[in-house]
Amino acid sequence: MSEADIVGLVLAGGQGRRLRREKGWHEVGGIPMIERVLDAVAAVVGEVVVVGGERAPAGARFVADDSPGAGPLAAIYTGMKAASADVYLVVACDMPFITSELLRHLLVASRGFDAVVPVIGGRDQPLCAAYTCACLPAIVEALAAGGTRVADFFPKVRVCRLDEAEVEQFGPPEVLFFNVNTPEQLARAEQIALGSIA
Repeated sequence: MSEADIVGLVLAGGQGRRLRREKGWHEVGGIPMIERVLDAVAAVVGEVVVVGGERAPAGARFVADDSPGAGPLAAIYTGMKAASADVYLVVACDMPFITSELLRHLLVASRGFDAVVPVIGGRDQPLCAAYTCACLPAIVEALAAGGTRVADFFPKVRVCRLDEAEVEQFGPPEVLFFNVNTPEQLARAEQIALGSIA
């Protein structure tokens, strides 16, 4: 599988009410979170599509969310419709410490499966995961049934779950999967970026 067969979908449609504006554009370590995510994703895919929000950083294509506020499953579907690929690498825009090495591993692990989802702290991380085009019919079915959560289509596909031990080779899972939804989390992310919190 070459990079040309892979599209990165950066989900940027979260309302970010607690952060008062599009959260992906808040800076961590002097760089907007969405640009940090974009850099990590772009290193391992052929094209990056930013789904939702109001704009995309340079180097990515912007696609408006077909159903804003309908949840991440609908956003993933919007991205899949907008760009044809064998594999879609999905990452939320508020995960500033995701690395290209971890994302590359997700893509390698996708061989033989329809979805590759890390499990951190006993919880699936479906917004940093790889989904093949074989997931599309199950996603359509889940949406038609009123589903909004990404995991709503998992029972219909072959899912490979990566445990924390496998993730740890790429860094501390609690840092890699740290996501920012509140001013307090943004302040903590800044501390992590500055190296003042291990």
